[in-house]
Amino acid sequence: MVVERSSAHPIEYAIVLLLERGSGVHTVRTFDNAHSPTEHHEHRYVGAEKQQPIVTLGPINEAMHAAEVKLRRGWRDIVRSWERTL
Repeated sequence: MVVERSSAHPIEYAIVLLLERGSGVHTVRTFDNAHSPTEHHEHRYVGAEKQQPIVTLGPINEAMHAAEVKLRRGWRDIVRSWERTL
């Protein structure tokens, strides 16, 4: 899991679940607020293709915390789901 967050306002963040497989690294899931500080996207991937986001609205810290909890608790199931798309 890679977490990047800006330090200047407005805060921008990206949380990415990566999987190292063989000689490559694959993006499995991303969370970000690239379009607005309070608009949060969760993108799943089908193979290497980023899918349309699940969009939620709210405070940045709450969204980042929820994303990290979701990944830490469910990363195995998320990876298995992604692997079925290959």
